[in-house]
Amino acid sequence: MKAGKASVLRRIEASKEEAIDLLAELVKADSVNPPGDTRKAAEVITRKAATFSENVEIVSCGETVSNIFITLNPGARPQLLYNGHLDTVPVGNEANWDVDPFGAVVRDGRMFGRGVADMKGGVAAMLMAAKALAVERVALEGSLVLSFVGDEETGAAKGTGFLMERGYYSPDMVVVGEITDNCGIAIAGKGIAVYALTTRGRSAHGSTPWAGVNAIDKMVEILHRLQTDLVPDLRRRDSGFLRCATLNVGMIQGGIAFNVVADQCDVVIDRRTLPGETADGVTREIRDIIDRLGKEDPALDASILPLGVAPPFETSPDEMICRVARDTMKELGRPTDFVGYGQVCDGRIFSEKGIPTIVMGPGTATEAHAPNESLELDQYLEAIRVYALLAMNALGGS
Repeated sequence: MKAGKASVLRRIEASKEEAIDLLAELVKADSVNPPGDTRKAAEVITRKAATFSENVEIVSCGETVSNIFITLNPGARPQLLYNGHLDTVPVGNEANWDVDPFGAVVRDGRMFGRGVADMKGGVAAMLMAAKALAVERVALEGSLVLSFVGDEETGAAKGTGFLMERGYYSPDMVVVGEITDNCGIAIAGKGIAVYALTTRGRSAHGSTPWAGVNAIDKMVEILHRLQTDLVPDLRRRDSGFLRCATLNVGMIQGGIAFNVVADQCDVVIDRRTLPGETADGVTREIRDIIDRLGKEDPALDASILPLGVAPPFETSPDEMICRVARDTMKELGRPTDFVGYGQVCDGRIFSEKGIPTIVMGPGTATEAHAPNESLELDQYLEAIRVYALLAMNALGGS
């Protein structure tokens, strides 16, 4: 290992307590979305960034959503972008937590708190990696840009999407710091299509159901057909680095009282998509099942309404960022296999623009959005080393 890299790794080792303190500060800075007020978390980031960089910019979207850019060696090419989000999902029922969700409690080598894994750990690791490069005066031939956004959990309209639309981004390659089970190199990610499905019937007294048409019964028919005709096919589709495509009925509402035949039933469907699947194709599959049922049952009155879509993404393993990531992991004695990212993240937004994008971050996917969310501190500290060396390898740092 070259002397420059060795000095950076020594700096990271000497700054472990500082890194853990930074992560704790971020966890304590409530940035739940909704409502999506990320100003406290942004203040933690900007205060730390100011200790090593003069190139810190805040781009606000509304009064409460802060998006931050931190740049090392601005203007140089190639440009490597590290992307992360400051907002978190809500805490949920606090009775299900054994610790204060914003207490940053450390037990048995893990830190607990809402957002510690998804993804304040990745954000803090990227920031500490950049500080190590700056303090050690690493001479990057390209530029490293850290982009920490205030809105990802509710769709990115005020975060990465907002910034992309307004031309704030021009990277040559992107690393998104979402959870990939201890910094696995994810070169593909799932997309999502969300649908509202409605069945309509005719109300009647609950004692004479034959006098009406029960919209709940009709919905049951559709959901059963989706499970028997579509879901098995989704499980068989080639998923490459990803697990199979999925369909989940996440919400259901129907009827007005137990003794009334329901005249309407509504469900919301979460359909996770694979590279190669299109929004039109996914919609058509569900609509075709409804149409076939309608031919069998003339009383069926159903409609499907797309609520939102985020495409999947896939990056060629031959892209420079993929090769550099693999070389970096090998250098650190870590697994070099490419993997898939099973959730949806901002990587899709960059990939849509043709920018080579990977996802790499500390943590385990099962921790995300769960009560007692936690992050193993050794994984967090390892992520700092990964991000620092990856930037040096990608940008010719010495």
